[in-house]
Amino acid sequence: MTTEPVAARPDALEEGMERLAKKAAALPHERRMLLVWTNHSALSEKRVGRLRAAFVAQMETAQVRLVQGETAPALRVAIEQTPTQIVFTAAVPGEASTSFAIEEVARAAAGIDASPGSSVRLEKELLWQQEAKILSAVLLPASADGRKQLVVLTEEDLLIYGGGPGNWALENTKLLPGPRQAQRAARGQLIIATESSGRLGVLLPGRRCEADVADQSAVACANAAAEWPGGRLMALPSCGTQTWWLKSDGVDWTEQDRLLLRSAGTGRDVAAVGELGMAGPVISISAGESAGNATVVVRNLSSGTYEVYRVALACGD
Repeated sequence: MTTEPVAARPDALEEGMERLAKKAAALPHERRMLLVWTNHSALSEKRVGRLRAAFVAQMETAQVRLVQGETAPALRVAIEQTPTQIVFTAAVPGEASTSFAIEEVARAAAGIDASPGSSVRLEKELLWQQEAKILSAVLLPASADGRKQLVVLTEEDLLIYGGGPGNWALENTKLLPGPRQAQRAARGQLIIATESSGRLGVLLPGRRCEADVADQSAVACANAAAEWPGGRLMALPSCGTQTWWLKSDGVDWTEQDRLLLRSAGTGRDVAAVGELGMAGPVISISAGESAGNATVVVRNLSSGTYEVYRVALACGD
């Protein structure tokens, strides 16, 4: 007995979302609800926008009132993906409890490759974690003798560690010149100088600083408008000549985040070729030890700690 292949239909996802809306409308629900939308799939923003419009239109047809900019119980819709399915979930608030509706659409039916980006993927390795806030971090290229250094930017100083994961030892601390940033709004970014991996640029609001990790010199700062990097450009010769942008998908500091990998030169409407779930919001994405790596800072929502990861490109399955 042979299995017939699933025929792809351009509107399969929209149909699935409309079915989810019908199920949600049929559940006990509040009179007024605030729609909270979360996408944890690799679908493009443009396609997700069409799905949201389809959901809202079907809810309006069912005379369910969705409000914006008001205080109301949250109707939460999430898009997830598995190797073979796109999964839609709606958590519908009622007077006494929350009810759930689920709808699944086969990726093949939606014309989505069941294993997108199989030629390139993202891998992560935990490098460091601490309770104190981390603004940015970089894993420097290894020295000739294989020695590694990890530089961590906090609200007050640069912490320079030597060794390796699980065996880092603090080698130097460099204080940041004032003024201090407001704690809640503190922001910073480390940049490796192209001419010397031992020199770092430190972007702070309204200032750019320079630091040398190889000596005891002080951090020097000057007033300057900061152009904050939007992500990390990555390449790996073993994956070919293609280059990719690694960016965060997060918009809410209270939600878990994803790292998305897209071909360089394409917009956010283009589906990601690789993704990596993180345990909380991504604070910063900085350079790694090579063009195929990035150093990513995440705030773990479960533990409340700040974590530094080495995120690397890898090829093949």
